[in-house]
Amino acid sequence: MCKAFPFIAAMVILIVTTGTFNAFTIRWLLEDTSFNFIPIVVISEIIFLFTLLNFLQTAFTDPGILQKENEEESDNDFHTPLFKNVIINNTTVRLKYCDTCQFYRPPRTSHCSMCNRCIENFDHHCPWVNNCVGRRNYRFFFCFLMWLSLHILLTLSLCIYRCASVRPLWSDIPSLVVAIICFLTVFPIIGLLSFHIALIKMGLTTNEQVTHKFSGSDNPYSHGCAKNFINLFCKAKPLRYLGYKEMCNAKPRLTFLRREKGYKLQASEDNVSEYSLQVENTNV
Repeated sequence: MCKAFPFIAAMVILIVTTGTFNAFTIRWLLEDTSFNFIPIVVISEIIFLFTLLNFLQTAFTDPGILQKENEEESDNDFHTPLFKNVIINNTTVRLKYCDTCQFYRPPRTSHCSMCNRCIENFDHHCPWVNNCVGRRNYRFFFCFLMWLSLHILLTLSLCIYRCASVRPLWSDIPSLVVAIICFLTVFPIIGLLSFHIALIKMGLTTNEQVTHKFSGSDNPYSHGCAKNFINLFCKAKPLRYLGYKEMCNAKPRLTFLRREKGYKLQASEDNVSEYSLQVENTNV
């Protein structure tokens, strides 16, 4: 089966359902003289546009793919240790060597079996967007869930209002069908949104939560609830890693500089990337 089938199905359901809603329910609301529905209709269309925009950005944005090391360029051999420990914010973090990509995975990086790539800040692979959710597109994914929840709730409310205003109930089949679809999807979507709100509050990814990565220890990546949300929405989107080797003479490297409170992740001197394809100067 085509890997993009869930993505295509999700796109078709979103557009066809909204198009049916606009063609029947919205048209009836605009013809209703008992109440001015124009502001509500405008808000509904704006919410749908934001939903579609964030859906496409999640699907087509590089999630944070780290470029594979060429075997002839790799300075690692069969005696390379499987793990390397580093200290970040007074917490020991284990870096695992990736046999496929030929480098130690930077903190919070995991290898996606579907994409066959190491993804920075790997959250999960979402088949509905046919892409991984990682450092560079998690913001779009979260905003997509937020706007989609609003879109479903508003559409469901207007369809229920329409169905309650006609007799018999099945005299407006399109609005009834849209209402049923929205009712079946609203609880899973809102539940998923609530789950990710809790993850952001704790400073975790889905992968870290499911694998209990920081169970029994402090999470070195959490900066408190407010700052976690500020970092998500206010920081600039990180640059892509692919092609960075061609942009600089030396390989970008993951460096750890000693601070008063342990080791702190530091940008490399060429200022190309915050993380790297290899580890050096850990001294731990």
